[in-house]
Amino acid sequence: MQGNHRGSGIGRLDRGPDRDHGDIRIVVAPAPHEHRKERVSSYLPWPVKLVLKLGLLVAGFVAVVVLPNYLDCRGQRDAGLFYYGMSVTTCTRQTIYGQIGTTQKRFEDIARAIAAR
Repeated sequence: MQGNHRGSGIGRLDRGPDRDHGDIRIVVAPAPHEHRKERVSSYLPWPVKLVLKLGLLVAGFVAVVVLPNYLDCRGQRDAGLFYYGMSVTTCTRQTIYGQIGTTQKRFEDIARAIAAR
């Protein structure tokens, strides 16, 4: 047989002086065992994995939506642009509600435009 005897592959069995009409042998061998590192998450139970995934989702939401609005409200407070008795928390909440309302209005406008076609 030509080729690698130990690995997988296709080889031709050569018989006799006429080598043009040899039988074909297909050799299938398992791949050598590769050493790979086990992931740490494979050792964690599924409730812990779920909490970690949801925690990452919440952290992403806070980092994208809440944090910029909070920092903007702190800047307004430092510049003296707050009403009397207004806190940074109240400003952040109002800003986020305004942002949600604006996004909802945009989606409604898009839906009306699509329905009008």
